[in-house]
Amino acid sequence: MTAAETRPQPIVQVEAEDERGLRPLDRRIVQAIALVCAVSTFLAVQWLDETNNVRKHLEPPEKVSTVGPGQIGELVGAQWKVMGREEGRPLGGGSNDVTELRLAVVVRPGDAASAKAVGSYGLVYRFVDDEGREWSAMGSRVGEPRPGVAVRVTVKGTVPRTMAGSLELVIRAPKTERKGQGDPRPSLRFER
Repeated sequence: MTAAETRPQPIVQVEAEDERGLRPLDRRIVQAIALVCAVSTFLAVQWLDETNNVRKHLEPPEKVSTVGPGQIGELVGAQWKVMGREEGRPLGGGSNDVTELRLAVVVRPGDAASAKAVGSYGLVYRFVDDEGREWSAMGSRVGEPRPGVAVRVTVKGTVPRTMAGSLELVIRAPKTERKGQGDPRPSLRFER
């Protein structure tokens, strides 16, 4: 065997292309874009899941019972009736754009449990308009509620003077009045 016979063939280098036809830099760019899309999708799913948890646990659904003028409503085992409505003088300095709205409400608890619920701090009083805007109000009562005995509650709130005549009273039951986790929170809405 001679050297000519054992000499290997020369190696010819051919430019190798990726199976996908992408250069390494292009592949890294596509991977970075895919990673950004995956992370943003993951965060969006987490945000939607947390939004549902907030609605489920912090903002319970409401079961609103509407009560006509002069009618009696039933909430937390007690009977509620609006007896009077009074608008105060305009408050503030020169603008006079707010006033104090006072409603006289009479409540008669049916039993000891409803008397305890009526006397609790969990009741929420609000003045609402037709568009869903709310103004907070505070209820003060004279004496402790007892079963079968009517108690007067004065509900006061500062509201826009121009809207005071059209606002309705909403009373929401304490959160403890919900039977189960998904049950709605009962409330009364006294129509004007």
